[in-house]
Amino acid sequence: MTVKNAKWGSWADPPKVHSPEEFSEILETEVLVIGAGIAGMSCAYRAAQSGVKVTVMEKLDRYTARGFNVGAVNSSVLEKYGIHNDPDAFVREWVKRCGNRCDERLVHLFAYRSPEALEWVLDLVTRPEYNVRTAISGSRYMGETYQEIYGAHFFLNGPVSRQGRPGGVSDVLECMYQEMQKLGVRFLFNTPMEQLIKENGRVTGAAAVKEDGSLIAVKAARAVVLATGGIGGNDEMCEDLSPLANRTSGKVCFPKGSDVGDGHRAALWAGAAFEDTPFPTMIHPQLYLHSSYCFLFVKNDGKRFMNEDTYLQAKSLNIIQQGEKYIWSVFDSDWPEKIPATLPYGGGIFWGQENPLGEEQFSVEKEQAVIDRGLKSGITVMADTPEELAEKMGVDRDGFTATLARYNEMCRNGHDDEFGKRPELMIPVDKPPYIARKIGPALLAVVGGVTVDPDMRVLDDEKNPIPGLYAIGNVAGGRYGVDYPMILPGNSIGSGLTFGYLLGTALGNDA
Repeated sequence: MTVKNAKWGSWADPPKVHSPEEFSEILETEVLVIGAGIAGMSCAYRAAQSGVKVTVMEKLDRYTARGFNVGAVNSSVLEKYGIHNDPDAFVREWVKRCGNRCDERLVHLFAYRSPEALEWVLDLVTRPEYNVRTAISGSRYMGETYQEIYGAHFFLNGPVSRQGRPGGVSDVLECMYQEMQKLGVRFLFNTPMEQLIKENGRVTGAAAVKEDGSLIAVKAARAVVLATGGIGGNDEMCEDLSPLANRTSGKVCFPKGSDVGDGHRAALWAGAAFEDTPFPTMIHPQLYLHSSYCFLFVKNDGKRFMNEDTYLQAKSLNIIQQGEKYIWSVFDSDWPEKIPATLPYGGGIFWGQENPLGEEQFSVEKEQAVIDRGLKSGITVMADTPEELAEKMGVDRDGFTATLARYNEMCRNGHDDEFGKRPELMIPVDKPPYIARKIGPALLAVVGGVTVDPDMRVLDDEKNPIPGLYAIGNVAGGRYGVDYPMILPGNSIGSGLTFGYLLGTALGNDA
């Protein structure tokens, strides 16, 4: 065990090492996967397909499914739309957007192997007993500055969806779960890991607490895989490792208690090194109502502060940099015509709508329902004059009315003298009643962690693998470096799937 690191808080203090006699039970397995999210479930299922004895340890009462899109650079589903993405161009853009601080080997691996992992999932979910429908999300940013590609895969009408519950990734994991039960995978739910077990320099298992409070050990002959998620729900860890996460308007780390850094701490105590701090964050402007569009954004002083023509992560970061918990997105009653007119130039998540590619891409009725919900809750306000709107927003009236007048003048002149927004998107906000929607940046995940190599082996400070220990998903570092790039929507889930699949394959081949 490592000694306490004085630069970090109490979360980094190593725990007491348990002696064998303290365990009420010792279980044996070949591969122990800790965490039942997309990465852990993919790894466990793939390894079990090779006949490996697998145990999945999970602190919650069931597997954890987050999100609806699974990002893959290419697939047979994309081919049906006539789409083929250039993986090399994808890697170059990713590395650029991550400030050259990501591990290019991991990005290249994802670009070239995500199609294989996606096809593996398609083979499962499209079986007659599951009958999941697949599609591609038609929502992507269409501009050149912040490139996005098609490749966010929808999984629709699966076994979870048909029960009236939210599907997407849940439908995928339910199919995996049912198959793993057939293969004899042992699931230890409601069993939080306490620490890793390390013997003679090798990680050989984990200590965990059962529902009755008793301490057990699970010994793994071949590998221990950390797939425990991020640190977003642990404010103390975020302050030390990713302080930006604590400056958001709120955290939507779901389900509650899942992203508190269990795997990060256990790996640290076992000798693992962390990637450079601050860890990158995934932040979306979705704390209130999701759609923010691209017209006029103002702070609480009523003044404009950014080019609204950008993607969701950039919008969130700009709000945080201004020291604001929320801002207002201002548009007008001509929105049914004006919003669709912007989509060929911009769009993307929380600007347009997330509908399957090839189907209706913007529904006025659907958007009106969102506006109505906002008006009812007070998150959205509407008024006949700029002065009245400012009062309802609670912003500086003189500052806002001057800002709106200035903005509309620049729109009429066809040039953004303040921030350089593209002329095609300089659309005036001039038809009453005026509408304003509260927008707040929300943390979805901190996507940084322990240092790994392309085989997903956890490394120590000298870049040497720690025998027996692997990490995938948001507990593993190296994918992003400084920021979450929206080049491919759903890329965090997609890379969790891909690296889980690849590690499971390797562990199975070693059998």
